[in-house]
Amino acid sequence: MDKASKAEDAQPKMIGATLFLERQQPIDYAAMAARIGPAIGLNPANLDGQGPTSPMVLPVDGDVVFGLPMDFPYPDPLQQQAQFAFWWPTALADLSRHTSHLMIHCSWRSHTRLEAHMRHLILMRELVEQLPVIGVLWGSSLVQTETFKGESASAMRGAIPFSLWVLIQFSMQPNGNILISTIGMRDFGHMEIETESSLTLDQTFDRVRKFGSYILAKGAVIKDGETFGLTDSERIKVRYTRSFRPDVNTVYWLELTKQPSIHKPSGFFSKLFGSKTRQ
Repeated sequence: MDKASKAEDAQPKMIGATLFLERQQPIDYAAMAARIGPAIGLNPANLDGQGPTSPMVLPVDGDVVFGLPMDFPYPDPLQQQAQFAFWWPTALADLSRHTSHLMIHCSWRSHTRLEAHMRHLILMRELVEQLPVIGVLWGSSLVQTETFKGESASAMRGAIPFSLWVLIQFSMQPNGNILISTIGMRDFGHMEIETESSLTLDQTFDRVRKFGSYILAKGAVIKDGETFGLTDSERIKVRYTRSFRPDVNTVYWLELTKQPSIHKPSGFFSKLFGSKTRQ
């Protein structure tokens, strides 16, 4: 690999999120700067030339936010993301009402990946408050507007909005267990999470979300074979193992069942976590 390629790989990856809009609507940049300018490094003096309906080009903290308003529906199918929108069962029906979308990208290169995601979240929350947003697609995670507002409000109080940033995929095994894998942990420089669980879906989601939130919040690395304490009385053993997904390498495997039935899915589930899984 040449020096230019190595330098490019060392650059922080772009963070992107998409808003699904009922209709196009101008953005009030003056109000944005007044409300969140200090939090994201947006100087009101840099808003000259930024039109309310033109593409977004915002200098922030030594970087630039790019926003592209599209006056037509999102062109890619959303079935893959919608089937895992656990708290939004009517996602596809609701999103059928959107007539346009707005894509927002920035690397926030002078910040850690967690700080960068938090700044992007502050900006997205402001846009959600201003615009007629039906839902938000962040990476592979699809959430409705009210969920986004609630999770982002919790984030402002110090919580990790795991469900906004990391998609939890799931499917039932023939023995009744639930097979889980995440998409999004690698955006923070951490391994993805996988498990096969004999617990209920709610209980399994809760454990994966708590474990992932801990990793993101602490920047921690749980060693192979260590246990992670959800509570004083409940601890989960964590293993390093090769993912069953062909495009993912080593993952955190949470031991949530004594007798896992797999590690290599087949048929429909193999396709589900195969070539369409995001890097």
